[in-house]
Amino acid sequence: MKILLKGFGSIGRRHCENLLQLGYNNIVIVSSKSELGEKFKDIPTYVDLNKALADHVFTHGFICSPTAFHTSDLRQFLNAGIPAIYLEKPVSHNLDAVEELFELAQKNSNVVVGFDLHFDPGLTKVKEIIDSNQIGKIYSANSFVGQYLPDWRPHEDYRVGMSASKEKGGGVMLDLVHEFDYLRWLLGKPLKVASFYQTNSQLEIETEDLADVLIQFENGINGSIHLDYHQRMLIRFCIITGEKGTIKWDLAARKVILTHHDQSIEEFEFSNFERNDRYLQVLDAFLNNPEDVRLTSFEDGIISLKMVLAAKMASEQERVIEIKAK
Repeated sequence: MKILLKGFGSIGRRHCENLLQLGYNNIVIVSSKSELGEKFKDIPTYVDLNKALADHVFTHGFICSPTAFHTSDLRQFLNAGIPAIYLEKPVSHNLDAVEELFELAQKNSNVVVGFDLHFDPGLTKVKEIIDSNQIGKIYSANSFVGQYLPDWRPHEDYRVGMSASKEKGGGVMLDLVHEFDYLRWLLGKPLKVASFYQTNSQLEIETEDLADVLIQFENGINGSIHLDYHQRMLIRFCIITGEKGTIKWDLAARKVILTHHDQSIEEFEFSNFERNDRYLQVLDAFLNNPEDVRLTSFEDGIISLKMVLAAKMASEQERVIEIKAK
């Protein structure tokens, strides 16, 4: 097993640290950074992706570059014949070349998209409850996520980072695409989207910093998502309402509450599960168990991207947008 890691921002560094923790040392890094830190000094490092691909044959690749570079990096990974590719979410910031790359990937590579929330035990419990029909027919799902952008990476100036830049693929909807993705994972394919987003001056960024999205799914379920860069403490939850009960998943509180129709309550608590545990689990699945149903396929990653882009278009054009999902 030989692993290529392209991009060494916060998520690239996290993946590298976790790979080393899991015992994978045969790694090559491609990064524009001149200094990666003492713990990575023995890892071969390149500035030029083409040179790294020419010098080595890789079994696995990680694309952790800024969103706007995902498709160009993926094309090079696919052309080099890397058989297993982990593409950080979202797939891209637009649909340019995405369908072409999907067809190319079908020939010789397995591409998974990095939606690690599928490995959160709370969200996994929610899926288990839904799949076992404990709340019966689902009527609606309402998601809420907010966190103050300057606190995301306190060692960096957020105003010059990816989140603040349209060109780099930033904005609250692409940054927090997890919400679009896990609703698709739990409820099925989306059909139509309506949305309003805001770009406020307080954060001094050019991307949208708040959005409210309505989604109609093919099975008739209504969904809503609120996303913002302004909550001073992390808020992230989802309430799913069905004919026989209601589920509330609270990521920040690390618990799931199932309220039955008779008002009896079951509570599932995951306080011992740390955030990095899900990154470790998704890496282990990608490297050792590619059939793990919690992994997100390239096709499903594209659908989640289409949901975000449809929401942006819906707000800008003030109309409902139909999603053409595969």
